Amino acid sequence: MVVDTAIYTVHTGLSALWVGSVLFVASAVLPLAMDGDIRPAAFGRVVSKLRWVTRISALLLFLTGGHLAGTLYDPASLTGTTGGYLVLTMLAFWFGLAAVVEIGSARAARGVENDKIREPAREARPFYYAGVLFSIGLLVVAGLLGTPATIL
Repeated sequence: MVVDTAIYTVHTGLSALWVGSVLFVASAVLPLAMDGDIRPAAFGRVVSKLRWVTRISALLLFLTGGHLAGTLYDPASLTGTTGGYLVLTMLAFWFGLAAVVEIGSARAARGVENDKIREPAREARPFYYAGVLFSIGLLVVAGLLGTPATIL
């Protein structure tokens, strides 16, 4: 029980860090970069940090989420209950978020290496905005997973 609580806490904390980082970059940093109000090197550092937060969070969320799914669900309940479907939906959003952040960051970093800022930010924008949608989806699904089973 203590181990599951600790793993759940780590899982929730990493989720908050990752989703918050994506939302911050997309809503606060990206507009500055598209307007040219931030130096390319500073934008590059933010993009690099977001990549590392994504990679570390994705790995640890996979491990902690896998543990939680393994202890709370069996194959039948994972594919035959509302909670199981929500877990699988969350996994799909997780993969999507990791993919779009990596793609967006790669596009941004390519231009920043050439000391450009506006065009790399514009190329990364659709991917970071997709990341915002995946992040919101993750938060909604997490909220649904936290509701009592009688409501679902």
